[in-house]
Amino acid sequence: GDACKQDRLLSSPLHRLTRGVMKRGHHAIRLLLLLSSSSPSSSLTLGRVRALRALGERSILFARDGHYERAEALQRKVLNGMQKHGHPDVATALNNLADTCYLQGALEEAERLQRELWSFQRERLGDGHPQTLKVMGILLPVTLTAQGRFAEAMGLCSEAGSQMDEHLGEMHPHTIAAAALREVLAAHVQGTFEALYSAPPPI
Repeated sequence: GDACKQDRLLSSPLHRLTRGVMKRGHHAIRLLLLLSSSSPSSSLTLGRVRALRALGERSILFARDGHYERAEALQRKVLNGMQKHGHPDVATALNNLADTCYLQGALEEAERLQRELWSFQRERLGDGHPQTLKVMGILLPVTLTAQGRFAEAMGLCSEAGSQMDEHLGEMHPHTIAAAALREVLAAHVQGTFEALYSAPPPI
């Protein structure tokens, strides 16, 4: 039955490999790349999904250690694999790759990926979903701010803030974070950023 199938899956070599990939180093990564790109059918099998997710986890560790080029290479493979079959993990793959590009200073590419993520989330989850609004009101405005596009970031963040108030409520973490970001952006747009952050703290 289903329980027996699950037991066989959990005890399979592929499952043990994906669970232990962080400890097995480069040989495991090579094998995961092979497993994630080859399959007897054109469908995205459970084994390939697990392999791609394990590669994604490994790429995050590379990025945290400052190995951005290696992280980006793995993340692009993961994204391509997920996109090929329209898997929901496309969202995670886009977000991880955008973060890595941002950390490398590739801000235009990070923006492009975040806009693609925003579009993907809107189509899949809807305009009022927390994850959609997070991209619109926090992630994308931060990337625009890093490019010096303060007014554009402010407009997007303000629009998202209104939707967050409506769909998430004023006390939701995304709403609070977007409100704090709008305050900083408003100071930039008004030319008061220096004064805002050089003022002594309130007693």
